[in-house]
Order: sequence, then C-alpha cells, then structure tokens
Amino acid sequence: MAEGGFVVRGEIDVEFHSEAKYSNTMREWFEGALRDLFSDELEAILGGPPLDPKGMRGGVPLGPPDSWWGFCSLTERVGRNLRDSARVISEKNLDWFYRKISSGPFSATVGISKLGDNGSPRLRLARITVERQEGAESWVRLGCDIPEYSLRDSGFQGAFLRFMKTQANTLGPSFGHVAHRYNLENTALEEVLGPPWLLAEQTVPESRQYLRGYSWVTLCPKELSSALGGKQELLESGAFCEVEELADGAIWLQATPEFAAYDDNHARAVWAAVSPALRPGVPMRSEPQPTDPPLHVVYEDARNAKP
Repeated sequence: MAEGGFVVRGEIDVEFHSEAKYSNTMREWFEGALRDLFSDELEAILGGPPLDPKGMRGGVPLGPPDSWWGFCSLTERVGRNLRDSARVISEKNLDWFYRKISSGPFSATVGISKLGDNGSPRLRLARITVERQEGAESWVRLGCDIPEYSLRDSGFQGAFLRFMKTQANTLGPSFGHVAHRYNLENTALEEVLGPPWLLAEQTVPESRQYLRGYSWVTLCPKELSSALGGKQELLESGAFCEVEELADGAIWLQATPEFAAYDDNHARAVWAAVSPALRPGVPMRSEPQPTDPPLHVVYEDARNAKP
C-alpha cells in the first residue's frame, strides 16, 4: 500500500459520436478537476520555481523534498500508431496541453505528486485521465485517481462528489463509480467475475446493457434504471443514503455518507438492489494479498438475488 492508503478512482464512462463534444468534454474534465479539487497544489507549482523538464526523462531528482511536482501528457494517433508526449506543468505547457486536446487525442493525463527526501514522488495526489477505449474508440473513460486518505477530509470528499456529480449530470453516462482502483481500472466485480475474464474493451461498450459493477458510489444509466424500479424503488431498498436522478435519467447511487464506512455488509445491500442490472455469473474467490485493495463483492450469481 502506498503512502495515503490505497488508490480511489472516480470514473465516468460515456460514448461520444461528436469529436467536438469529446474534445470539449476533455477540457472541461481537466479544467474542472484542477480548479475544483487541486487548485492549491497547482498554484504552488505554477507560483514556485520552474520544474526541470529533464525530470520527464527520469533518473534525476524532480525537485526539493516536500515540494509539489506535476506533468501533463498526451497520446495521439498518427496513422496506425500511437505517439506519446509529456511535459512538466507550467503555464506554457498547460497552454500546449489544452491546444492539443482540441484535436481530440487518444488519451490525456495530468498528474500531481508530493516529492520525498530523494526528490522522487512520495505521494501521488492526483492522476486525472481521459482515454478512448482501445478497440471501441467512440467509448471514453474519464477518470480521477486520488489517495484514499484524501476522502478522510470531509471538505475534500464533498468537493470530489460534487465534481463527479456535476460532470455526470452533463454527460449522460453509461456507467460511473467511486471505488478502490483495481487492475486496468476494472470494477471490483470485473476483478472476480470469470473465467472467462472480462476486459474493459467488452464491458465498457456493453455498459448500457449490463451494469459494470457496484460500489460506494454507482452511476446507473437510464437504460437500466427501469429494471431496478427507478428512483423510488431504489430509495425504498434502504441500500443507499442518497439516490438522485440526473438530467438524462441516469441515477446516482451513494451507499454511505463516508467512503470509509462502506464495507461488505453495505456491498451486499447494494448488490441486492442493483442485481437485475448486473451481468450474470458466479464470481471466483482468490487469496487476497496485503498490497491489494479490498474487494467488496458478493460471491453469488446476481440472478439468484432475492427481490
């Protein structure tokens, strides 16, 4: 486990049929996260000594201990190939980053870290991403990864949830969640449902047919909400402290007021409430490792859940 605890991921999945909408959403995602969640850290970077661009090549200290460091990167499609480019954060490089976003790259990332005694990242405060789905590039995953300890601050937790909900309210999401980050940004359910094991290239394009998973916060698309009885039935299930219908009919489901309170018992209640929308199959247990985040899942076929 890294300093700050396990990583928590906020993710929203959506399909774009317009390149202009895609690039505009990318910019709004990055600008919104940096403005609403990490403005103090960004200001410290931009107002401090210029970051050494040689740090992007690795092998050298990135800066003095306890200072903030950050980068912005892009992956662009050039013919059949993908080309990566990355720069340290500065006013000039952020301008470059946002100009590049206007062309709708394959993916983009902004990262912010606190440096340790040796000048390398000690705490990865934020990793903000937008990426097309390999093999189904109209589908896009918007992500924001943070250390778990950040959510112990009630002020930050509230800001993080407001950011996620505000973004989701404009996008018509096919899925979304706030949960521990697992391999390849899988959901907890996708980590254990198999074999055959599911890959995001399959589950993301099918996320309006099957709910990809369930967690502390789950975004259910409008196409699946009726199978769950709609807002009123979800409220009456008792599984959620907050049920809110978004502008396009998607439903925001939050299980507990605090992230730290979400446990196996709450997961079972959420599972029972959303089981009609889940992909069928019996999850497989495995031996947990100390370095793995907890898997709050029910090891039963969702088809057998009692109404």
